[in-house]
Amino acid sequence: MLRSAMPMLADLDDPPRSRLPGLLAGSLIGLPAVGLLAWLILPPLMGSILGGAESFDQRLRREDTYMQAICTEGLDVERDKELCGCVWAVEYPSLDCRHRFLRWSLDRHVTSCGDEATRKQALSFCACVDVISESVVKAEAALATDESLAPAEILKLENCIALDDALELPSLESLGVASAPE
Repeated sequence: MLRSAMPMLADLDDPPRSRLPGLLAGSLIGLPAVGLLAWLILPPLMGSILGGAESFDQRLRREDTYMQAICTEGLDVERDKELCGCVWAVEYPSLDCRHRFLRWSLDRHVTSCGDEATRKQALSFCACVDVISESVVKAEAALATDESLAPAEILKLENCIALDDALELPSLESLGVASAPE
């Protein structure tokens, strides 16, 4: 049977040293180093996170205003039926009707890219829109449901919108809205 506190021969000649001095030295060196790194890294990181959220919120507010204007003042039943059916039913259309708005936007971008002058001006964007449009049409055909949404494919349009030469959506005036809301 082993005894729990049996001294070893090495411990009799050279007793174990305390680890407290090493812990204190490590803390004195490590804590300022970690504090300095946190001071240098955390503020820009927090700024980018908060700035991204702020710009996202502003974009959603603009999209809400845009959709509300289309569905109230510039409604074209054939063109806007799917989008406005959702916009009228919810409080925050830019969040709740995202897929329908992207599908509606895709149709407007396909129309814009049909013009040769516009296509030359935004070649990479129009090429991206063409690819997304083709994949969305295939996905919608594969779904064969009443609701013509291909959620996974239509979300890829956001990658096209992020391109440097991306086209803006048509102005509200060109869609039949008398005056743009503030």
